[in-house]
Amino acid sequence: MENYTRDEKNIYNTDDATQPRPDIYDDNSPLNYVEEYEKIQRQTHEAPNHKPKRRKKSKFKKFLAKLLLLLVGLVCAALLVGWLLSFTLPAKTTFLIMATDQDGTRTDTLMYGVFDKKDKDITLVSIPRDTYVTVSDDTYDLMNEEYPQPGSKSMKINSVHHFGGEKYGTDMLLEQVESLLDTKIDFYAKINFKAFRYIIDSVGGIDFYVPQNMEYHDPLQNLNISLSEGQQHLNGEQAEQLVRYRSGYANADLGRVDVQQQFMKAFISQTLSKGTILSNPMTFVNLILDKQYIDTNVNVFDIVSYAFVIGGIDTANIETNTLPGKAAYARGQSVYKLDETKTYELLESIMQ
Repeated sequence: MENYTRDEKNIYNTDDATQPRPDIYDDNSPLNYVEEYEKIQRQTHEAPNHKPKRRKKSKFKKFLAKLLLLLVGLVCAALLVGWLLSFTLPAKTTFLIMATDQDGTRTDTLMYGVFDKKDKDITLVSIPRDTYVTVSDDTYDLMNEEYPQPGSKSMKINSVHHFGGEKYGTDMLLEQVESLLDTKIDFYAKINFKAFRYIIDSVGGIDFYVPQNMEYHDPLQNLNISLSEGQQHLNGEQAEQLVRYRSGYANADLGRVDVQQQFMKAFISQTLSKGTILSNPMTFVNLILDKQYIDTNVNVFDIVSYAFVIGGIDTANIETNTLPGKAAYARGQSVYKLDETKTYELLESIMQ
């Protein structure tokens, strides 16, 4: 094939799209039709690569759509299973709420509860934290494997979890409460104050009447309480202050127990309803799945099934009690000794 220079021959032809344009050549550069034709073909067809990017975006959108459908399907399945399980719930369900103190070792609050499926009411029984108990030989032996050691089988009930440690504490406390009340506990939940604040804030706070002015400051516990008497909308931090306050009550811990009971009534009626649970599902799912918040044997299906049964509980359907007993001294410390006869009568009336 002949080679030409631009000066020798002008090959530009506006009617022939296959011919190279003269403006792409340097003056006096040799022309090779095959090479130049291939170059122009590459320049013509190699446009910016937009299509693969569009395909990537399209694939990502499809992935999100599939993920959303999967999540919706899981939620629907949970609701369906929960609804079916709601028909199989027992006539009465027992549960234990354990709230640990700031360091997470001693149980600052113990509350035993019974839910009546037929009447849709809840009975709460507070167990004073100073209740004097005697642990079994097996429990005592296990306690001595941990540090610190108790030194005696008799102790306040809030110390059982402490001496059981991270390894045995929850199981030991459950066993002790079941022995103390002569009952079987179906569900338990051990929460810390971080979980408590999270729940309250997640549902938008709780309306509650603060019974008196509360002022207390303890830098060692990093505890600062400052609440005024009156009807208030409490956030998580304020609610924690309310339930931890005890020094200003005439009967100290029993006064705090009474306020805790009243707050629990408000909390249950405003929070643990079908509408609240179904409109804030991730709050309760996070509580169950995230161990930094709660230690429990309750699962998602349990929550949904009971939500269908509960529907909505009014404070009038929540009864509160405190285990009968009196203040006493034992081993040089102030304790709370149960009245066994009255305790038995109370529990019998609840489970009838």
